[in-house]
Parts: sequence; C-alpha cells; structure tokens
Amino acid sequence: MIIQPGGASCMKPSVFFWSQSPDLYLLFSHILATEGFKSVLASDENLEQLAAQPSVVAILLDTENNVERALELCGLIKANRATAHVRVLTLMPGGNEQQHLDLLRAGVDETFVRPTSPGKILAYLHSVVSGGKVPKARGETGIFDVWEFSLETGRRLVRHGSKEAQLSPTEFRLLSLLLQAPGRVFSRSELISAAWPPNYIVQPRTVDVHVGRLRRLLEQMTGRPIIRTVRSSGYAVEFD
Repeated sequence: MIIQPGGASCMKPSVFFWSQSPDLYLLFSHILATEGFKSVLASDENLEQLAAQPSVVAILLDTENNVERALELCGLIKANRATAHVRVLTLMPGGNEQQHLDLLRAGVDETFVRPTSPGKILAYLHSVVSGGKVPKARGETGIFDVWEFSLETGRRLVRHGSKEAQLSPTEFRLLSLLLQAPGRVFSRSELISAAWPPNYIVQPRTVDVHVGRLRRLLEQMTGRPIIRTVRSSGYAVEFD
C-alpha cells in the first residue's frame, strides 16, 4: 500500500518510509510535510521500484518489528545499480549494538536510535538535498585540501581527482582525523573520541565497521589501499 499525503507536489523531494506502524508514519509524514518533503509509505513489494524514482532523497526503514526484512531490503537497494546511490536511513531501538553493526554491514548510510529528535533526521535530509546545489566559492564552504584529497565540510564530501562521494557524519570525522597525520596510527579510543559524541557508548567492532566502509570507498576512488590496519593498535592512512 502507498499513502500519499494530500496536496503533495510530485516535484517535492520524496522520502519513502517503510514501517509496520501507521501511526509512526503519520507522525513523520506531518513533520516531513512541514519541511517541504513528500512522504510515501512503502511496502515490501514496491520499495525497490519506488527507490528508483528521480525525486527520492532517502529511504527510512523502521526496524522495530522486523529487522531481518529491513536488512534484506537495504541489501536489495544497495545491490541495484539504479538505486545504490539512494540514502538508506534506519530507526532502530536502543541498546542493540549487534543490530547496529548488521545494519552498517548491509549498507545503511545512517542510523537513528529511538527515541530520536525529528530535527536530527530533518537535518540529515536537508544536507542530502543541499548536496545537489551549485557549490559556493571555496572559501565559503569549508573546502580544504589534504594530501591527495579535497574535503568539503559543509556537505561532507571527499574528492579525489574527478571522483567524489558524500560521507556520513561519523565517517567524515574519522577521515578528517586520519588525514591529519598520515602514517600515524590512531587507536580506536582516539577515533571514538573524535567521531562520536561524548559519553556515547561505542564498541570497537563499530569502529571497525565504519573504518572498513571508509577503506573500501577510498580504494574505489584511488584504485589502491589507503587505510591500513595495525593489529592490536588501530588504523593509519598511508600514501605511497
């Protein structure tokens, strides 16, 4: 079933919401509408098809009652070349580190632990939308060059030659720290302090998953390994 809020323009950026809770969808559809987004309640059967629409900004998966299916759907979206670029966000219950890791491995771009402030999700969505705007002058956008890479803080972009990619907030902070001192080994505790909020409980495996995703992305951009693992110590960036 697809529910479209009345009066939503097809030209508005779309957020597809997958959940078994109609009440939660109605709440988010109202919040999204006030910020200029069109919201659509998607089903298992039509989510992949909807994700291919040009107006899509993100897909929001509610894992409360069926995390296994959410993992499957994320995998399908990320494996399809037509939809792999679409941002996949998840709402998940707190206190489940393993579920968080499973979602990251499936390709989820950002997770929000319930209860969460809608403002955090809206800020993320607006950052995705603004990523399509014409860039400002270099001095106005927080762009700085670090070795072979160019980082743009406002949109969390990393560029290498003609290639660019938008990182999650956590991965952007990790990369920014690693690039500060190529060759230096940063411990997991240092990476946690730099990339996560204070007093936020982060397991070492969570760091490994985020760094692993970042490593694969940089290898795709450069054609060679950039981040190396130092056993029992941490991670370092190295340039040949």
